[in-house]
Amino acid sequence: MKKILLPALLVSGLFFGFERVSETQTKPEKIQSEQGKNKPKIVALQSGEPDELTYDAGTARILASSEDTNGAWSLVQLTENPGYKTRLHRHNYTDETYYVLEGVLTAKIADKTYELPAGSYIVIPRGTPHAQGNLGKVPVKVLLTLTPGGFEKSFRDRAELIRTVKPDNPNFIKMREEMMKKGNYDREFLGDWDTQK
Repeated sequence: MKKILLPALLVSGLFFGFERVSETQTKPEKIQSEQGKNKPKIVALQSGEPDELTYDAGTARILASSEDTNGAWSLVQLTENPGYKTRLHRHNYTDETYYVLEGVLTAKIADKTYELPAGSYIVIPRGTPHAQGNLGKVPVKVLLTLTPGGFEKSFRDRAELIRTVKPDNPNFIKMREEMMKKGNYDREFLGDWDTQK
């Protein structure tokens, strides 16, 4: 009996051992394929890529879109013309961060106004009332990170709008607001920004 039991145990041990090895070899492949579904894309751009989008405030280059990052964030290089400013508003679901590359960005947050020259950085957490713009005489270039991504698509829509309607058209602002509502972009207006205060 011992002679039969010992080989049976060895054979079953080898069989179950191979089966276990087989399972562990296939599980990582399954895990890798599932991880790959949500993995952000590699984004590698040369200088000047992608093409600039001209919109009513200046130009925008979407360096990393929400599609590239599975919605986690986006990165936009903006060049804002002198005199451009937003109205007071807030983003209820989106954090904004600005890194100033050239010029001076002015940001109003609550009762404080920040003058941010090249090399400056500011974080505007979601839900924070704010306004920003270029109150100077030269263009301002910034890197704008939006977390999560999605709002960057509004720059594409604004660029598309000015192809058919120029910003000096009396209906331009109304059309831009309709476009923003249609795109369901995370922005709530709170009022005008009086830059004289």
